[in-house]
Amino acid sequence: MGKELRVGIIGLGGMGRLHAKHLNGLPGVNVTAVCGTTQAKAEAFAAEHAGGRAAAYELYADMLEKEKLDAVYVCLPPDGHIGQAEAAAERGIAVFVEKPIALDSDRAARMARAVEQAGVASQVGYHNRFGSAVQELKRMLADGTAGAPTLFDGRYDCNSLHAPWWRDRSRSGGQVFEQAIHTYDMAMHLLGTPSRISGFTANLAHREVPDYTVEDTSAAVVRFASGAMASICASNSAVPSEWNSSFTVVCTKLTAYFDGPNRAEFVFTSGSEPVRKAFGEERDVYLEETKAFVAALRGEGPELCPIAEGLASLRLVERVTQSAEQDGATLPYD
Repeated sequence: MGKELRVGIIGLGGMGRLHAKHLNGLPGVNVTAVCGTTQAKAEAFAAEHAGGRAAAYELYADMLEKEKLDAVYVCLPPDGHIGQAEAAAERGIAVFVEKPIALDSDRAARMARAVEQAGVASQVGYHNRFGSAVQELKRMLADGTAGAPTLFDGRYDCNSLHAPWWRDRSRSGGQVFEQAIHTYDMAMHLLGTPSRISGFTANLAHREVPDYTVEDTSAAVVRFASGAMASICASNSAVPSEWNSSFTVVCTKLTAYFDGPNRAEFVFTSGSEPVRKAFGEERDVYLEETKAFVAALRGEGPELCPIAEGLASLRLVERVTQSAEQDGATLPYD
């Protein structure tokens, strides 16, 4: 079973509930403290999602001071990061941070620096990395079966007003920043470090919606240090009640068509005729990311998505939005 782990959760919305469910289902892992916006909400969460065994707090500083924790999950909107990860790291507590890890790269850099200086384990909630098809392509890139990646073509489509904080740019950063960042992270995960970025954003379908200040349409082109390229589009004006993420990766020996992180068609192109292989091993990517983090905490596996990578992908989407503010000007990644 491994080392017994005591885990705290800061931020008790949908992601906090999801992570509590998975943590409570793992042997030797206990959610022992939770922190919400009010004491009453924290107590209700502890009763419903931690079997009434977790201590409830309104202030994260009190929780970190009074509880002996091995790790803390920070599940807050982008504007809610005000030092929780840094405070945990300074106390020797490992941190799992939902994406995006902050509202700007300066804030994110301070978080990453604190975690790295403390030497604690960390992970960012890029759950798509843990999809079975994504990991299969990553394996084939590593062993040469896929050849070199040359092009990433990705998109994210939905149509929802979301929560009030989400449609407020000052709190979420926008759709590119808070939602499509998963697709941008996937491009970096597979193609490496960006070098140049150009992006466009617009609000074309929600101009009459009160308090809707984020974009609902975006497109960006990214060139990577390797010479590979990516085109990434996102829309919040597509089919209501559908949440679609898809991407294609063209490599020198293989083209991969992804319909989500667990499902893909791999077309091998190095032979005289293309060979097609469907891949569809279903798994709960949220559970897999938590299992990987727990393994790292116990010294049973590597850190698969440390906080430095959360900073890297945040910097990319920040450049996209900065380019859009300059009418698509091409900007350097660094």
